[in-house]
Amino acid sequence: MQVIVSGSLAIDRIMTYNGRFGDHIVPERVHQINLSFAVAGFKAYFGGTAGNIAYSLAMLGQEPRIAAAIGSDYRDYFTWFADNGISTDDIRIVDEEATASAFIFTDLADNQITAFNPGAMKHAAGFDFGSVNPADTINIVGPGNYTDMADFAADSYAAGIYTIFDPGQSLPSWDADGLTACIANSHLLIANDYEMALISEKTGRDDAGLLELTGVLVTTLGEQGVRVSIPEGQVIVPPVSTDNVVDPTGAGDAFRGGLILGLIHPVIAAHANEGGSFGSITLRQLERAAQIGAACAHFAIQQPGTQEYRYTREELDAVLERAYGS
Repeated sequence: MQVIVSGSLAIDRIMTYNGRFGDHIVPERVHQINLSFAVAGFKAYFGGTAGNIAYSLAMLGQEPRIAAAIGSDYRDYFTWFADNGISTDDIRIVDEEATASAFIFTDLADNQITAFNPGAMKHAAGFDFGSVNPADTINIVGPGNYTDMADFAADSYAAGIYTIFDPGQSLPSWDADGLTACIANSHLLIANDYEMALISEKTGRDDAGLLELTGVLVTTLGEQGVRVSIPEGQVIVPPVSTDNVVDPTGAGDAFRGGLILGLIHPVIAAHANEGGSFGSITLRQLERAAQIGAACAHFAIQQPGTQEYRYTREELDAVLERAYGS
């Protein structure tokens, strides 16, 4: 099955300051801050929601197609994709921009200051959903270029493709009408618990109201696991116990890759047996998909960065057996 992944492609540059930001802030002078911090080097990681989800899918043996924009400094990222079996054919190169970049400063108290340059992400990537077979495609619309997000959700849903809407960090920029339209153009809405509360506030709809727009709500709850809701009921999927937590960054995107893997066979069956009625996907099937996602997140949080973890299918199966049984 083809998986179309849209969202951002970015380079995360992470720096550590061996002190505390607060020691250098004069409270009565906060209106004219002018500070410089010497950092102990930095590390650059390939990131962005589209890149991270595609990487998770590649670890699971899938061949995702990325619909996103990247800047003129694309070569190293493309080499990384090639090394991991990820196609770059659908990525738009924007020669006049740099790739989106996050500059993240962390002090010894885990305070963070982040600067983000959207760069190439300001430009729509575009994708022709009429060129794919709906019965053989899943599309996840992740946070990225706003024009793409709205168009990809609408075009994919209209084409009969199973569509996941994942607004994430783009939420503050959506108005109620635009956000409601994107949710209505999806079969599954995914967000963390804070984001889901913000979605409810913006749209004026509680979970029941959101389920009138879309078929499934998947709410990630951090250390409390995942809640999967459909009109007929809900289930809580506990997280996988992990002793060696190094960096939680990227766990959500790793989860999404596993969730999509778990949806592939139910989506195929819905097309084959129900004429595209995705409401036939059961709560038990969704629960299993969320369990696979939680197992993928378990591997991601044991490494720094968002595309540094690796595991085999046998290791994944062993974690699933240990955490959830057969």
